[in-house]
Amino acid sequence: MAKQKWYVVLKGRKPGVYTSWDKAKEQIFEFTGAVYKSFEDQKVAEEAWAKKRFPNSESIYSAPKSLTKGKKLAPPQGDYIVVDASSIGVPGPTEYQGFLMPEKRLLFSKHIGLATNNLGEFLGIVHALAYLYQNESTLPVYSDSITALSWVAKRKVKSELERNAHTEAAWSLVDRALIWLNTHQFTNRIWKWETQHWGENPADYGRK
Repeated sequence: MAKQKWYVVLKGRKPGVYTSWDKAKEQIFEFTGAVYKSFEDQKVAEEAWAKKRFPNSESIYSAPKSLTKGKKLAPPQGDYIVVDASSIGVPGPTEYQGFLMPEKRLLFSKHIGLATNNLGEFLGIVHALAYLYQNESTLPVYSDSITALSWVAKRKVKSELERNAHTEAAWSLVDRALIWLNTHQFTNRIWKWETQHWGENPADYGRK
C-alpha cells in the first residue's frame, strides 16, 4: 500500500493542501511560476501551508560577508559533491558534471543541448541532490553559481533563454528538475564554492 502524502500548493490555480497528487497536479500543471511540494507528514505540510513557505530554503549557504579582509576560508572537509557546467556561447551547447571529492571521482555528466551556463549549473545541483536522495546520503553539494543556487533555493528558474524547438530539450530537463525539487524533501547542505579562497572549482571544464 502506497504511503500517504500531502501536497502543498503555494502558487497555482487554487493554492492549498491536497491529499491526492492528481488533484494537486490540476493546480500546477502548465501554470507559470507554480510553487508546490510533497510531504510525508501531515503536520509539516500544514505548517508549510500556514507559513506560506517550504523548509530547506535555509540549506543553501555562502561565505559570511563579514570576513576579515585577507583571511582565507578553510576548504571543505570530508566527502562532498561539487558540480559545474560549461556552455560554449550564450546560448550554446551546454553540459554539466559532478564529482565526488576529495577523490575527484566523476559521478555523472550530461549534455543538455542548447542552453546557458546557469541552467547547466542548476541542473547539475538538482542532479546531485537526486543522486544523494536515491542513495540516502547526506553529503553536501557545492556550486560556484550564485544564480543557480538562488534558483534551487526558490524552486524557481528565472532565465531569459527563449523556449523554442532548439532549446526545448534543455527546458524539458529544467521542468523535470523543478518538479523533483517541489516533490522531494532533502536535508543536504548546498554551499557556494568560494573560488577566491579555495581556487578553481574541481568540476570546472577548464575552457576559460
